[in-house]
Amino acid sequence: MNTDTLDSMRRYVGFDEAMAAELSALFSAAAPHVPAIVDDFYRAIEAHSRARSVITGGPAQIERLKRTLADWLASVLQGPYDGAYVQAHARVGKVHVRIALPQELMFTAMNRIRARLLEVVQGAYAAERARAESATRAVNAVLDLELAIMLDAYREDLAEKVRVTERLATIGQLTASIAHELRNPLSAIDSSLFLVRRHLEKTGAEDAVLAKHHQRIVEQTDHCAKTIDDLLDLARDRPPRRRRTELAPLLERALEHSNTRERLDVRLSVPDDLTVDVDADDMSLVLANLLLNAAEAQAPYGTVHLSADERAGGVELRVCDDGPGVPREIRHQIFDALFTTKAHGTGLGLALCRRIIDAHGGELELLNSERGTCLRIWLPRLDSALLSPGPR
Repeated sequence: MNTDTLDSMRRYVGFDEAMAAELSALFSAAAPHVPAIVDDFYRAIEAHSRARSVITGGPAQIERLKRTLADWLASVLQGPYDGAYVQAHARVGKVHVRIALPQELMFTAMNRIRARLLEVVQGAYAAERARAESATRAVNAVLDLELAIMLDAYREDLAEKVRVTERLATIGQLTASIAHELRNPLSAIDSSLFLVRRHLEKTGAEDAVLAKHHQRIVEQTDHCAKTIDDLLDLARDRPPRRRRTELAPLLERALEHSNTRERLDVRLSVPDDLTVDVDADDMSLVLANLLLNAAEAQAPYGTVHLSADERAGGVELRVCDDGPGVPREIRHQIFDALFTTKAHGTGLGLALCRRIIDAHGGELELLNSERGTCLRIWLPRLDSALLSPGPR
């Protein structure tokens, strides 16, 4: 939401400078009650299973969140209600989107804050009915503005998902039209290469230059075939066949598929008995893509840290490398289909990974890290709640 939209919403709910002044005056009366309001808010969260599943960092995280909520309340009552206010409060909405907080829970949380603030108003102005009514209108108006800002974050997320869906639909149409045409000549090339190789073996001819070019053709046709497979995988709409699967063997399988064992020092921190509820073929493809990206970012040799553990309602995996990392200006694009920074990349790998993880009801995101690239995967259990825990 930009400042023009906020100004429009302010006019719609009747929020003016008089209301801003009323809230500023109310802050001095509300400040002593803020700790109780914050404690009440988190007691309600702890009593609600879906809301509670967001809190995965224990008491330390709750204390941090309480301070954040107190700061937010102070900002809501004191303003100033300008562009910086919009940006700061829009970030709260984006966090709700990122952790997949259902909108109904966001509304419920806001109404709980509203009720507690209105109790403060009634207590502060018990003997001044007109003042109490004025302050009540101001509180309702500013919290309606907050809802508008937060709902705008959900709107932006939905619009982005629509754009991604449209783009994937276009890719699907393209795939359907060219896959068959490309597979036929590739099959002919493979057959010819096989016959050439058999002929050379029979004649006993040894030519280093010819062998080198033969191998180069094999590698490039394999690359073309993989690109076609990636396009078909990206365009398909098959639900994953999720089964409880041991994670450690799945990681070994991904290492083999990515062909990176000789190029990566893989440092594992994974419990031997940890399982995930996934389509093993799909998940192996995701992990192989991430390992391949880590290897290419650190060519010719590098390190990747692969960790996993139980997280509320599911399993969290992190794949982190020691490479150059992702520039800040393109971080929001790396999961877009056909977007790539590689000279010979297709821009399909991470888009396919996101598609697969989404189909599992999970999350794939790029984390902030001091160095290298760190990707987080969260995979829900088959019997888990719908709300994912989000990053911590």
